[in-house]
Amino acid sequence: MSLIVLLYGGFAAVLILSDQASYYGNDVYIGPIDYDSVLAKAEDSGYDIGGDAKSNLIEPGSVEALEERFKDVYMVHRVELYYNKYTYLEFCKYESPETVITLCNPSHSDVSDFPDDSWMLEMLGRSLGLNETGSQEFLERLKLEGAKQYVHISTNESVDFPVIYAYLNQSSTNTVVNSGMWNDEEFYRDGKKIGYIAYIIPEFSVSTSHNFNRYTLDVSSSGSVSADILMHRASAGKKIPEEEYRAVFKEMFEKLGLPAEKVDELEFEYNPSVW
Repeated sequence: MSLIVLLYGGFAAVLILSDQASYYGNDVYIGPIDYDSVLAKAEDSGYDIGGDAKSNLIEPGSVEALEERFKDVYMVHRVELYYNKYTYLEFCKYESPETVITLCNPSHSDVSDFPDDSWMLEMLGRSLGLNETGSQEFLERLKLEGAKQYVHISTNESVDFPVIYAYLNQSSTNTVVNSGMWNDEEFYRDGKKIGYIAYIIPEFSVSTSHNFNRYTLDVSSSGSVSADILMHRASAGKKIPEEEYRAVFKEMFEKLGLPAEKVDELEFEYNPSVW
């Protein structure tokens, strides 16, 4: 019995020593920011940086309607151009600086099930700014990959996003815009889906340590900032004086070139984290 008590007591001690209190802040809108400048200052400050700051994404170019919608701060994650309900061409970068072109068709079993050459040539030409010869070369490369549900090829060619958006916008009779966590847009012509675009609002996190506690800011190119604190181990039930943690965040704001007075608008929820 004493051995069991000792084992459980030791396990409880480990949990107590590893338990951490934390603070979670709300989102505060600080207004338009120069995202690249703020990111550069974060790098120069020596802070730890994470998030999607340098993700490989499709450059959107200049599309007035989208600049108004996103306030000039958005990137494109992927584009899908539909041949029919199940078959489409996808353009995405994933984790690579190269553009990945994927012919998606879960139902096809051989090359004869590929979309019509004329449609493929038109979509490849529009999307990558290719002439007929260039489009034909890409089509042949896709066909050489053989009979697969998902045929991938990569290229250094950039996606001509403004041309794609103009094509989808002019060819559709209805669009569905989803905003919030998933910023995307679906394009339909007479009830049939002809395109899909997934957008991303660039953001990054920046962290530093003070008195063994971890302070983090999440900065969005949309102009919103949130903050949180993860306290050191064995900190369950302990607190940080408000003037102390606000002073740390104000210093971080100043180093990033953000208005430090906005820290006063942050409201924090304290979590003692007793398991």
